[in-house]
Amino acid sequence: MVKDRLPELEARIKVRNENARKKAEFDFSQLHAAVFDQVNELHSDIDNLRQDINAVDRLQKDILATPQQDPSNVIYSFMVLELDSQLSELTNSIRERAHKIRSSLKELGQQEDDKLLSGLSGKCRLKSSQHAAISRQFVHIMNNYSQLQVDYRDKCKARIRTKLRIAEVSFSEDEVEKMLEKNHTGIFTQAIMAETEAAKRSLSDIEARHADIIRLEKSIQEMKELFFNVALLVDQQGDLIDQVEYNLNKASDCVVNSKRTLSSAVIRNKKNRRCKIICIILVVVISILILISLASAIGLTR
Repeated sequence: MVKDRLPELEARIKVRNENARKKAEFDFSQLHAAVFDQVNELHSDIDNLRQDINAVDRLQKDILATPQQDPSNVIYSFMVLELDSQLSELTNSIRERAHKIRSSLKELGQQEDDKLLSGLSGKCRLKSSQHAAISRQFVHIMNNYSQLQVDYRDKCKARIRTKLRIAEVSFSEDEVEKMLEKNHTGIFTQAIMAETEAAKRSLSDIEARHADIIRLEKSIQEMKELFFNVALLVDQQGDLIDQVEYNLNKASDCVVNSKRTLSSAVIRNKKNRRCKIICIILVVVISILILISLASAIGLTR
């Protein structure tokens, strides 16, 4: 009689699943100590970056809304210098923090790429998904910051043109644009004879806004370079995520096929049992019939 191997098969599957569960628990215990620390630090840096950008937005609005006064006014001059100083510090802080985040994302993306492509560990999948999510969030925030800088630059240029008209200085658009492209703030002092009080006030504000434009041009260029590097990281990570998704789908198909195979084995086993029972019943019935026939034959001979 053929031995029923189904219980043995189920026992092996149970042991294999238990080993996989223990391995997953071990992976995630390590994940808490490694990946979570990196991800939490990145989230903290992203939050601080967002706060700095919001502060820059408020400062830029305050600077543009500051009423123009005589530059000889000590309080006014101190307030303007303080606002410009805060704006410069925040701009430097954003640049340093953005480069730090980019380096951290690059490091996180490079770790265990081979494992990510060849394996399906929970640690690798989680690291990949976190890297992609934070990268997209970072790109979105820096895109908003870049647009903020461009808008402020355009407003500063418009304000300079307005002040030039107030000072009754006539320059063509091309002449103003060429002066704005100069990298020293005294270019307007050389072009304007500030004889009236209105001209002096306009000249002071023009030079301050021109200094802002010079800083903004440099900052915008740095953001362009940063965007290129981050976009490259996001693109590379997208390829890795697609590969992980392929591996996951492949693994899912294997699981489905295994379930189907196991179900087929169970069904075949049930059919075999049913056939065995039917055969046994038939053998018993035939045996009884044979016994009855033999008994009848013996009775007749007597």
